[in-house]
Amino acid sequence: MTAHRDAPIAPAIVEQASHWLMLQWGGELDGEQQRRFVAWQDADPEHQRAWQRLQQLQGTLAGVPGDTARAVLRDMPDARRRQTLKLLGLLLVAGGSGYAAQSHLPWREAMADLRSGTGERLERTLEDGSQLLLNSGSAVDILFNDAERRIRLLAGELLLDSGQDPAGRPLIVETAAGEIQALGTRFSVYEQDGGSRVQLYEGQLELRPRHAAATRLQAGQSLWFSAGRLGELGSADANAIAWSQGRLVAERMALGEFIGQLSRHRPGVLRCDPEVAGLVLTGVFPLADTDRVLAALQQSLPVEVHSLTRYWVTVRARV
Repeated sequence: MTAHRDAPIAPAIVEQASHWLMLQWGGELDGEQQRRFVAWQDADPEHQRAWQRLQQLQGTLAGVPGDTARAVLRDMPDARRRQTLKLLGLLLVAGGSGYAAQSHLPWREAMADLRSGTGERLERTLEDGSQLLLNSGSAVDILFNDAERRIRLLAGELLLDSGQDPAGRPLIVETAAGEIQALGTRFSVYEQDGGSRVQLYEGQLELRPRHAAATRLQAGQSLWFSAGRLGELGSADANAIAWSQGRLVAERMALGEFIGQLSRHRPGVLRCDPEVAGLVLTGVFPLADTDRVLAALQQSLPVEVHSLTRYWVTVRARV
């Protein structure tokens, strides 16, 4: 009995169960959705087992009651909820008790000093006069003391205009990859591909990876780094921070990359079919109305937007 309960679950059933879980994280199901959810559970014992396992895995997040876990997940930035959903799905497919989830799921982000929800951008003036902006689905801790000014980026992306501190304390942005010390600067940091992408627009920065040699950036430069290595030096892209003004700017951008960026600003799951991911587009798009952006794609590219629900959308080739 125990062996069957912990056995792997078919990926197709995991995807269906994940769809229902994402809907519940978005809020209460309406009457029709609830009817369909019950019908889905009753249709196959494997559906019931998948759903029960998802509920159990939620309860392992940090040893908290299930209702509390679901409440935190509902309020979490959506990009992090998708990562959580992906991990839960992988655990279902792999089988086992799911205990490993406890050390990977993003509870620190839920308890951060500042965090932005899906489609939300936050702006704050810090005590030293620095201007801090958070992109959609981002979280930071603010750790100022007598010795230093430290901002810990837990998830997402920030844009920082550093202030002049009368006490001369160093200003440091900390990420999982290492530290970035500002030297009178304007720069952005984006948690991306297992590391940190830094775009420097003014001043200088010193990058200190956790397990690699430090390096400096000059104004106009960009660099991705992880804890153990530095990427190739590139040019800072002003379009990369268009989000600070509520826009997504594409200059001959692949549709797959564009949808990945847009999905950070839209609740639920937004996917791009690999068949059309290589299509190229150019334009300036308003982040405040992602429905309008998706409609515009259908006018300019040979694609259609397929909506299972508002919270589960795929951009695919036009039939």
